[in-house]
Amino acid sequence: DITPLKESWKIKVRIIRLWYQPDYNNPNITGSIEMVLVDEKGSKIQASIKRTHIGRFENLVKEGCCCLISHFGVVNNIGKHRATNHSYKINFF
Repeated sequence: DITPLKESWKIKVRIIRLWYQPDYNNPNITGSIEMVLVDEKGSKIQASIKRTHIGRFENLVKEGCCCLISHFGVVNNIGKHRATNHSYKINFF
């Protein structure tokens, strides 16, 4: 049910997949941490932690962990390589 129309989401999810995405211009550095999250109902959504926020969140996100997350952005899930079929994705900030 997540959409960009609401700004104060608080959701409980499990991180079922996590990977480091290289920077587009410099493949030697990490551009983002990408994740696939699943809720209690089995709905999946992609989430992203941009390079500027990796230091803040890297030790808090682990594949297989359950998390309660809030204060995040919801944006359209566009692009060639979508990890889920969900129309939106989550951006940590």
